[in-house]
Amino acid sequence: MSAIKPQASYPYRWTDRAICVKRRHPRILIVDDNTNAAEALAAYLDGGPFKVLAVYGGAAAIAAACIWKPDALLLDISMPVIDGFSVARAFRQNAKTSSMVIVALTAHDDAFVKQRASEGDFDGYCQKGLMLQSLMALLHSFIESANCLGLR
Repeated sequence: MSAIKPQASYPYRWTDRAICVKRRHPRILIVDDNTNAAEALAAYLDGGPFKVLAVYGGAAAIAAACIWKPDALLLDISMPVIDGFSVARAFRQNAKTSSMVIVALTAHDDAFVKQRASEGDFDGYCQKGLMLQSLMALLHSFIESANCLGLR
């Protein structure tokens, strides 16, 4: 994967990892300890080309991913008990989830968080509160509509 240094607040990706379209609607797992934010985002995305499930913490994300098998994860960084960095690391270390697209979804806009996410286990970044169309475009940028390249 080639890393791209984050430079702006808008949603962007910095890896070439792709969502392989093996099913009609790619599955997106939203992980956020703010239940209202998670449900609102799920309601927005679920009406489109994605199937969406929202969970409200790191442990719930790990459990849900084993059962639901999402194609991508929108992962809040600042969560109690198990933060987003730890959740992303756990997914990358598991052979069954290591190829999943993981996007940091956070209220933080500081350079440290962006740098840590880009050097770590995340494929992209989206700041909370931005236009939902921008997030949708970011998700679409990960979709590999041709062959699945054997990633999953």
